[in-house]
Amino acid sequence: MKKLLLLNFFLFAIALTTIGQHSQSLYYMERLPQVTSMNPAIQPVSNFYLGFPVISNVNLNIGNNTLSFDDVIFESEEVGSKITFLHPSYNIDNFLNKLNDNNDIFTEFSTNIFNIGFRAGDSYFTLNVQEKSDIRMSYPKDLATILLKGNEDFKGKTAEFGNFSAFSSHYLEYSLGYSQEISDELTFGVNVKYLNGLGLLKSKDFDLGLYTSEEGDSLSLTSDISLQGSAPVTVNTDSSNYIEDIESRDIEVSDLTSNPGFAFDFGATYEVMDDLQLSASVVDLGFINYNNTSAHNYTIKGQYSFTGVDVSDEFGNEESTDPMENLEDSLKEEVKIEYSDQGFLHFLGPKIYVGARYYLHERVDFGLLSRTQFYNGRMLQSFTLSANTRPIRGISLTASYSVLNNSYNNLGLGLILRLGPFQVYAMSDTFSAGLWPHKTQSFNMRFGLNFAFGNNPKKRILNNEPMIR
Repeated sequence: MKKLLLLNFFLFAIALTTIGQHSQSLYYMERLPQVTSMNPAIQPVSNFYLGFPVISNVNLNIGNNTLSFDDVIFESEEVGSKITFLHPSYNIDNFLNKLNDNNDIFTEFSTNIFNIGFRAGDSYFTLNVQEKSDIRMSYPKDLATILLKGNEDFKGKTAEFGNFSAFSSHYLEYSLGYSQEISDELTFGVNVKYLNGLGLLKSKDFDLGLYTSEEGDSLSLTSDISLQGSAPVTVNTDSSNYIEDIESRDIEVSDLTSNPGFAFDFGATYEVMDDLQLSASVVDLGFINYNNTSAHNYTIKGQYSFTGVDVSDEFGNEESTDPMENLEDSLKEEVKIEYSDQGFLHFLGPKIYVGARYYLHERVDFGLLSRTQFYNGRMLQSFTLSANTRPIRGISLTASYSVLNNSYNNLGLGLILRLGPFQVYAMSDTFSAGLWPHKTQSFNMRFGLNFAFGNNPKKRILNNEPMIR
C-alpha cells in the first residue's frame, strides 16, 4: 500500500506544472487581444474585439520541474521489462539523485468570462473578467528520502522539511486596461484589477525537522508551522485548539464578494530603431484581503521525542489503556496548536517580463523573452526565443524554443486564423510533448475564439497607421 501511494504521488507530480506558466509564445502574437495580460502596453492589432465566455480563452498548464515519465517508469535490462523506481532490483539512490533540493509541482487553469477592447486614436481600452485557479506544491529532497528509504541515512542528523509548501487559490479578476502611444517610439500601458477571492489554502510558514539519534532508537520532531485558508466552512475545536470537526455551510452570494483585492500591471514598449523593439512589464502586483467571515489560521509549534510504543500491557490485561491514546495525549501536551478566524492578506506572486523583438521583414520577426516570477521567497526564471511570421493575410504563425521548469527540450507552436470577423487561435510552449512525451516534464496550452474587427491592412495604409504590429 505504501509503495502504491508513493508511485501515485510521483505520477501525480508528472501530471501536474511549475509555477503559473503563461504561454510565453503569446507575448509576440499581438494580433490576439489576450496579449495585454502579459504586457498592457502592447496594443492589439484589431480596432475592436469582443470575447465570449469560456471559449475565448482557455489556458491550461500542467507539469513539474524535476521528473519526466521515464524517471518513474522505465525499461530494466536486468528484469527484461518495464519497472517503476520502487522495484526491488532498482537502486533507489539513482532516483533520489534526480531530485532537486526544492521540487515543484502544480497545475494552473484560467478562462475568460467576458472581455472587450477598442482603439481610440493613439489609445487602447480593455475590459476583462477572468476566473483563475492555481494549485502548487513544493517538497524537499529530504522528505522523499525519508519516505523511500526511511531514516537510515539521517542517524545523528536532522532531516529538514522547511522547503515544503502547499498552495491552492481560486479567484475572479476584473481588469480595466489602458495603453497610450506617448510618441512614435514609446507606448505605456496599465491594467487596474479588482479581485474576489473564492478560496485559498497555503502554508505561510513551514519549519519542520526530524532528528534521528545516532543509535536510531529515538526520533525528535520539531515543528513551527503556520497554515492559512479561506473556505465556506465552520471549524470546531476542543480546549486544546485541536480540530474536532469541520462543518460545511451553504455558499451565499456574499461569499463571492467578501474577499476583495487589488492588483496592477504596468508595461512599456520602446522602438529603439525601425526594426528593433524593447519591452518590459510587471504583472500581478497586488493582494487579496481574506476577512474573518471565511478565514482560517492554524499554527503548530512544539517538540516531541518518540522512543516507541509500549504494548506489553495489551496482552492479558483487560484494564490496560490504549497505547495509541497515550501517544495522542502526550503529543497534545508537547505540541501546541492554535486556531483563529482572523483575516489576513494574501499577496500575489508578481511576474516580470523583459523582451526584445527584431523585425527581419514586415512579415517576419524574431523575439526573445525573459520571465521572472517570485514565489514562496524564491525567484523562478524562464526564457523563450520565438520566430513569428504572417505569410498571408489572415494567418499568423509562431515557432518557439523555451527553457522552462529546468528543462531544455521545449519546442512550441502557435497559430492564429482569421475567418471573417472570427479569430481562432491555439498555441503551446511545449508542443514537443507530443513528440517525446516520455521526456517531457510539463505541458501548457492556450486556445480560444475572438470576435475582432479592424484588421484590414489597406485601411491602415490610408490612415497612415503602422503595418508592423
